[in-house]
Amino acid sequence: MATGAPIKYLHLATELRRGIRGGTWPPGSKPPTEVELAAPHGLSVNTVRRALEVLAAEGSVERRQGVGTFARPAPRPPGARRRIAVVLPERDRYFPPVIAGIEAAAVHTRTTIDLYTTGYADRGWDRLTHLADHLAGAEGLLITHPGPADAATPAHTRLLRKLPLPYVLLERTPSGIDDPSEHVSTDHAGGAYLALAHLAALGHRDVALACRTDSAPSHGISTGFIQGAATLGLSVAARFDWPSITGRANFEDVLAAQPLLADAALDSVLGSGATGLVCFGDMEGSALLAPPAGPGCASPATSPWSLARTGTSPPSRCRSLRSRRRSSGSAGWP
Repeated sequence: MATGAPIKYLHLATELRRGIRGGTWPPGSKPPTEVELAAPHGLSVNTVRRALEVLAAEGSVERRQGVGTFARPAPRPPGARRRIAVVLPERDRYFPPVIAGIEAAAVHTRTTIDLYTTGYADRGWDRLTHLADHLAGAEGLLITHPGPADAATPAHTRLLRKLPLPYVLLERTPSGIDDPSEHVSTDHAGGAYLALAHLAALGHRDVALACRTDSAPSHGISTGFIQGAATLGLSVAARFDWPSITGRANFEDVLAAQPLLADAALDSVLGSGATGLVCFGDMEGSALLAPPAGPGCASPATSPWSLARTGTSPPSRCRSLRSRRRSSGSAGWP
């Protein structure tokens, strides 16, 4: 004779499904744990686990390893569009190509995109906290968190894992081997290595790095530069840390300061004896290619100098810094 266990777990699954659909546990919330459900229903933990497995298989709940079980929105009617939330620090500067790619994929998959922006650093994390309620109705989340580093701090990782929906990190990495966050990100260390390999192929043996200090990719680029130079047998002659721009209220002031910073970078790097420079950042690379800011500034016009840029645009290219006297803006970078 069959036992009553199958009926019990199916009965519990029906009860929990009714609570999810009825709003007792809205999408993104956590129903009681297996232990909390077992005692009042007079069931074993294994029976409760089977009930939750049924709900997970049909999409009524999502079970996240190390985090818990979360209620999911009701299944879409046939032909209805899915809804995905996208959270980015900003819409401008580096993110238009990202947004364009997401929107193109959304059209192809009949998906509605809800786009939110947070800003950067602490202010951005505060904004993300307040956005949590708006995200609950979406089926998933693509997020570039506010940084400033590629990997979130342990506290910020806990905040992400408490979000009421599954997420994938964009251009961000998990905080450690115990962070199960899915992610899609550029190999910044590998990009720095490729830039160095290109300079080495041109015959440069003494190289330098000009790197923004406050950007999420900075650590990976710095790490890749040091490791790449060692691997390729290159001498690291200098490093110039481009001052922080995060948190500056007036971006026009930041832009106005770039020519003088470029001259300081060149004075430092040229004085070191380096002949090849890896530069991280569109704005910084453009400033290095622009005319010198004032009289007496170091100019590589008569030197066999090369600049390889790695950053947010297409693959690094190499260009003689002799052009800095006659070009402006981002000339020379496609």
